[in-house]
Amino acid sequence: METLREAFKNKYPGYSDNILNRFEKITHEKATWENITKVNLDKFVKGLQKQVARSSAKTYCAMMKSILNLYSDEVELPRGFNEMLTIKKDTSQHTYLTEEEVQKVIDYEPKNDTERAVRNQFVLGVLTGARYSDYIFFTQENIFRNTLRYVSRKTRTEASIPCAPAVKRIIQENEKYGFVGLEFSLTTFNPTIRDICKNVGIAEKIKLYQAGKWVEGEKWEFVSSHTARRTAATLLYLKGVDVYQISKILGHSNIDQTEKYICVSMLENNPKLTEFYRQFK
Repeated sequence: METLREAFKNKYPGYSDNILNRFEKITHEKATWENITKVNLDKFVKGLQKQVARSSAKTYCAMMKSILNLYSDEVELPRGFNEMLTIKKDTSQHTYLTEEEVQKVIDYEPKNDTERAVRNQFVLGVLTGARYSDYIFFTQENIFRNTLRYVSRKTRTEASIPCAPAVKRIIQENEKYGFVGLEFSLTTFNPTIRDICKNVGIAEKIKLYQAGKWVEGEKWEFVSSHTARRTAATLLYLKGVDVYQISKILGHSNIDQTEKYICVSMLENNPKLTEFYRQFK
């Protein structure tokens, strides 16, 4: 039968030495089938998370788990090894813009065409909840009276949303300047929208838990293209819109996806909950 190292080389030739050498260094044991014990797997997982980024640790553990599952009928392995090698996704907090901040971005006078196009696209994302791949193609043909209608390119589902006056104006402007269908890379979009947010004074000091650690900075530093849809979901939620309806607006298949876009506690706008805690003086 193949050794553990041979099995790794056959399935993951580019990673085998890196992963198994780390296993040996962390556990102080040879990388053999016999040394795949609960104690060593526990040491391996904890050690990895100290040595490499969480995403890399998840990848390495997934590879180890795949190999062990492949040979589970041929070698004796500890019970529960799958669970031990499963690194749960770490919680990451995200920010959103308030209604006042959204209006500041809408009112911003762009310095050039790139700023104008990025600003317009970001606002469309905020005020429609649509995906980037959809809202960059919006034209006046998507507007019927006071409703914006479109079919999502990703999910092929139809969405119908009340059309804000700013959305009508921006779509007309995009057609005028030839911005319809214009795509930006994240390396252009994100720095541009951050500069715009910085210029309009979105500079509140905030602290967020991201990628396993706390980070601090001014709010504009944490704004990205994804902030648009998170802002749409969060502001609608704070207005009391049902999560199911928000899910439909964002084009999600279930509300579990939608909840990840809401950047406040799911209990934050519950008046009964607030009233309960405020009674204790």
